[in-house]
Amino acid sequence: MICKNYVVSGEDVNDSMVMESSAYLSYTLRVLYRFLFANGFSKERLHALQLGLQEGDHVLVCYKDLMFTEPFFVELKQCYIGDKIRIESHFFNSGNECCAAVTKEVEWFDPVQSKVIAAPKQILRHFNPAKSA
Repeated sequence: MICKNYVVSGEDVNDSMVMESSAYLSYTLRVLYRFLFANGFSKERLHALQLGLQEGDHVLVCYKDLMFTEPFFVELKQCYIGDKIRIESHFFNSGNECCAAVTKEVEWFDPVQSKVIAAPKQILRHFNPAKSA
């Protein structure tokens, strides 16, 4: 699990100053890249390994609006499933109230061959194993 603090910026909000759905998805990916970086896989190293991420399905559930200039933090929980990674992110306001949850699937992608590939073992070991239902 990894957490990161942010502040809702002008590019994250709609005309009503409420954080938009696309911003939640963007922050989810930012925290995933931060997790990969913390485990030795910077964007440059991923590029050198010819690895990219391809976004898949996502579900966003908003419980409470995050507003322009409001501080918040994102807590990332991840779970490896097959060759996909399911990311679970929870967004909390400064009062530690859960404002939103995002579940997103990501697949590994080889940009040279333009195809989805199996998850690299050197990266997989940093993810939690899939839990059986």
